[in-house]
Amino acid sequence: MKTIILFTVLAVARADKRCRGINLGDRYYNLDILKDGINHLHDLAIKNQDSALYFTFEDLTNVPARFLGCFDMNSHNATVIDGIRNATAIAIDPKTGKTFVGGADGLFKINERRIPERLPIVDDIQYMHFKDDLYFTNKRKEAYKFVDGKAILLNELRGLEVERLIVDNDNNIFYTNNKELFRIKLGTRAVNTHEEHKADCLATDLYYKPYICTKNGLYSYNKYKYVFDKESDNLKNLKAITFNRVNEPIYAVYDLLIKLSLSEIPCFED
Repeated sequence: MKTIILFTVLAVARADKRCRGINLGDRYYNLDILKDGINHLHDLAIKNQDSALYFTFEDLTNVPARFLGCFDMNSHNATVIDGIRNATAIAIDPKTGKTFVGGADGLFKINERRIPERLPIVDDIQYMHFKDDLYFTNKRKEAYKFVDGKAILLNELRGLEVERLIVDNDNNIFYTNNKELFRIKLGTRAVNTHEEHKADCLATDLYYKPYICTKNGLYSYNKYKYVFDKESDNLKNLKAITFNRVNEPIYAVYDLLIKLSLSEIPCFED
């Protein structure tokens, strides 16, 4: 089965024998499989300060099912970090490298020895995002901001059901509920819909430009037209995506972690 999945991914990425990478927007990237065989990947975030790629996954032989993993981009070694029951969500402060992980028992911080330390939030956390502050959602689909050790309900999303959320570089909150995509400006209550998209995952790049993963490909937000532009047809059904210190994508698809590296030489099919 793994061989079939690998072949499928590579076949999509390398449909043309001359071009062995992926076009993303107007740029051409080489494709590198970092690791395979990870069961049911969920969330993904990179700490660029030490090139640690954190991810959540499922282990069907143990209870609870979800665990936190760490892939060292330098040594290519992968380890499991114990101590967080049902690890579901990861968020990293790109400036300081502070790494937060949410699970069934609440909020944790990963210290410099990659050991979880409990923070004073006891809630069943489902999703997290960091921009200036830490944002998170819980199992009740409520959205909060973590400030000075306290959880503050987001006024903009009060009374709304929120599963995932991100904040962009133009003070927009994008959020999903049952994969339906919405947008609301910070400080307002006016909700806009992007009903043409069903988003499997949300992310922002190094500059907080929003991206959504869908079954039809990867899209980025055009803040001048208020729409999502398609970046790639090849990157379909991604589980999660993050960006390294030079804004190159790293993503999870099937049981694979894949990195795209910007090529100085473009590739043309004709």
